[in-house]
Amino acid sequence: NIATRLVGAAPGIAYTTDIYGNPRFSIRGTSTFSSNATPLVVVDGFAVSSSLSDLNPNDVESVTILKDAAAASIWGARSANGVIVITTKNAQKAPEGRASVTVDYSGFYKISPKLNLDYTLSRASSNDVIDYEVNNFNRWDAPLWYPAESSYSGGKSVVYDLLNEARLGHISQSEALSIIDTYRKLDNSSQLRKYFLQNASTFQQNVNISIATARSQTNLSLLYEDQDKIYKRNMDKKYMVSFRNRTTLFKWLDLHVNGTYNHTNSNNSNSGLPGLSPYEMLVDSNGDYIRYSGGISLNYLKRHVPTENFPYSDWTMNPVEDMYGRELTSSNTLARLQTGLTFKIIEGLSLDAKAQYEMIQGRTHNYYTEQTYLVRSTVNTASSWDKTSNKVTFNLPTGGFLDQSTYLMNVLTLRGQINFNRSFADKHDVAAVAGFETIDNVYQSFGHPRTYGYDDKSLSVGTFPNGVGGSGTRRIDNWQGSSQTFAYTNSFSYTTDRYFSAFANASYTYNGKYTLSGSFRTDASNLITDDPKYRYAPFWSVGGSWQLGKEDFMQDITWLDLLTLRATFGYNGNVDKSTTFKPLINPSANPSVLTNEYTATMASYGNPTLRWERTRTFDIGVDFSALNNRLNGKIDIYQKHSLDLIASVSLPAVQGTSSMKMNSGEIDNFGIEFEIGSTIPVNRDIVWEGSLMFAWNRNRITSLDYYPSYAYQLVYSGGSYAWMEGYDMNTMWSYKYGGIVNRGTESVPDWQPTLIGKDGVQQTFASWPSGDAMNISYDMGTTVAPVNIAFSTSLKIYDFDVSLILTGKFGHVFRRESFNYPGLSGRSIPNAKYSEIIDCNPDERIHLPLKDNETRLYFWDRFWGYMSYLTESASFIRVQEIDVAYNLPKSATSWLGINSLKVFFQANNPLNIYFNKWHEDPEFPRGSAPLQSAYMFGIKCNF
Repeated sequence: NIATRLVGAAPGIAYTTDIYGNPRFSIRGTSTFSSNATPLVVVDGFAVSSSLSDLNPNDVESVTILKDAAAASIWGARSANGVIVITTKNAQKAPEGRASVTVDYSGFYKISPKLNLDYTLSRASSNDVIDYEVNNFNRWDAPLWYPAESSYSGGKSVVYDLLNEARLGHISQSEALSIIDTYRKLDNSSQLRKYFLQNASTFQQNVNISIATARSQTNLSLLYEDQDKIYKRNMDKKYMVSFRNRTTLFKWLDLHVNGTYNHTNSNNSNSGLPGLSPYEMLVDSNGDYIRYSGGISLNYLKRHVPTENFPYSDWTMNPVEDMYGRELTSSNTLARLQTGLTFKIIEGLSLDAKAQYEMIQGRTHNYYTEQTYLVRSTVNTASSWDKTSNKVTFNLPTGGFLDQSTYLMNVLTLRGQINFNRSFADKHDVAAVAGFETIDNVYQSFGHPRTYGYDDKSLSVGTFPNGVGGSGTRRIDNWQGSSQTFAYTNSFSYTTDRYFSAFANASYTYNGKYTLSGSFRTDASNLITDDPKYRYAPFWSVGGSWQLGKEDFMQDITWLDLLTLRATFGYNGNVDKSTTFKPLINPSANPSVLTNEYTATMASYGNPTLRWERTRTFDIGVDFSALNNRLNGKIDIYQKHSLDLIASVSLPAVQGTSSMKMNSGEIDNFGIEFEIGSTIPVNRDIVWEGSLMFAWNRNRITSLDYYPSYAYQLVYSGGSYAWMEGYDMNTMWSYKYGGIVNRGTESVPDWQPTLIGKDGVQQTFASWPSGDAMNISYDMGTTVAPVNIAFSTSLKIYDFDVSLILTGKFGHVFRRESFNYPGLSGRSIPNAKYSEIIDCNPDERIHLPLKDNETRLYFWDRFWGYMSYLTESASFIRVQEIDVAYNLPKSATSWLGINSLKVFFQANNPLNIYFNKWHEDPEFPRGSAPLQSAYMFGIKCNF
């Protein structure tokens, strides 16, 4: 993945990764409230709709990050989040009358350890889980969630079911506890590892063929990748083909053709680790599946339901059986063609006519067999049951389920551009481009209703025995007597995004020392208002640089090789497609159950002044080099002010809605970036290189027409509800624990945990906190690191190359895992923090309920995970990458026809240093799958 090469490659590029280390980037802070905050990706001069992971990393020649206004402004309304410019490799011209052919091969195998199960599940031990469940059932929560047997149908854990059997008198209390004690010695961790986990691995091979003459240069690359993910039955197979040709048709005309085809097949049949208690085993000593309730009490079914009359008599489930009973597959295809003609008019003047076509297509095919609980339970519970006669009417056909969906995106880009680059009188250098661009993006999606009674081998399907349900005579009741309907119509979406842009960019350099530059671009689109005042809003920039090191008065400073001062100022834009300038409705896919008529809801009320989001950027910097280029670096200071941002604005309800998205928000980002590097050649065979990068960013919301009505919006809801004017947009809000308070009497105490506001008033967990939201909410800091560092070093020593990359993030916070205080309303499992609170001081930490029959325990989950005492430093340092490579001497390979041969080893994320005492990874907190370390062995050779 080419994206991994960008981690630590330049200051100001913040990143987060998934568990496999695949990064997502933001450049110089967040400049929008919308989800579209990722940098624009440009490949060989065209903005592309695909991601960095869709590029063959072996095809990439160079990557340039555009951060300041002047560099990014040429991309106008899509450049405010920064631009990543990628140039792919081209074969080098061969001498006239000669031809050359080279073949490059690279391959590697990468493997990761199995998932850390204890960290990921973060469960209490079987003994602790059982202690908690016994207390919970007997003291706290049972009266609310375990009503009379005739109405009990909710499946719980094995221990809860045994306790309930004793409560109902079907077994004795001592018998129940005796059986429960046998579970204390069980632990299903080894079975989970065996049946659900595997070593994540990747096997990749790539071949690149280059053919060159003086007039034509061609590259062809082929890549195959086979990836097994951390869970069994989850895998990807990827195929990539790319073709690039550059041909000189005439001295005055060049032809460029680039083509890419990618296809990925994925299987994600394993949905992850099952939510079983640690004592609930998957298989018995004979290897047979152990059956569990899938959500309906098996004891209730046995005594009250004629299960043999239903379509499937088996109402049980087993997670392993379920995993092997489904095939959840998808495929994605990307085809991209770029072509262009370059007309060389006169020296320094050329004309480009270019086009790009992209087709991105995806398909999901999720097949569930009768082996899965989903199929059997859905068909059974959809049946009508006459409890008097025990007659059961089938309302769905037996057989498998098939869920399908597809999407298709077609993007056509046309560009005409004139280029000028000339020098005059050895002192005047002029470079300029001007042109236009049109983009037409059509996205279609197709959703198919679930197919019932499906068989993947015979391709047969079932029919609805009694129709699809509705009102009146069409009504169909399920097994509990409630009306139900079945979706039977397809859903379609069709979206067109169109852009038209005109742009110009010019620079003038005098005497190789003084440079002035400017750019202008205007963008129009069907996404924004048709009012010309807003539609054609310009984006522009100005900049200048001074090669101070070339001045006469600097020539006596012999140790200084380069000193350049530069500054830029300008406006960039961003697209937010979450609202429209005209009112839109969203029609329903199915008719109303009551009226059998189609309904619609308002998708957007329409904003007639909808316009581009804009970011005003000022950047000043200095570049330097010294000691014969052994020391080099740069320093940048920037200020980004984003305005006209799409944000919700409160409206009087008489307008028909209480809020609406408008261009009303503003965000400031201020930052400093520093980079210093060094190259020290000890001799021809030993060379050391190193670089250190530092970036600091401060983010503030400076204008936002929003104030929370309730504290839970800031703390519990999060997201856009947690944005507050004057604060970092990534602020983490928390409650402050206020200890316990007696809401009863001295003789009959009712000790309740509380929150405490800034006014000193305590509020219990019985309901949402009232009063001013800011009184009960506390700013704990930002969750996005304001400080990012990267250190890289490499050593070439004879035929060996050794390199190391360290990255670090500092100054932010995260919320560590809390005990989860599970009630009986779901199938939650007490987590590993049980030991932390079992004997804690109830005035310092939330204790277990201190009274019996705590009927509001289920409501505690609105509070326990959001306490200020859970806030920890999120600072960390990662050993991002260690590389060791050996280049075999040419004398050892030339007899095989091999020009060069390299074998290498790479370790990714082998070590992390966390600055919190709990040793939790702030980006992958306890209770989630952690970042995987990986170890790679590979080979590269050239023929």
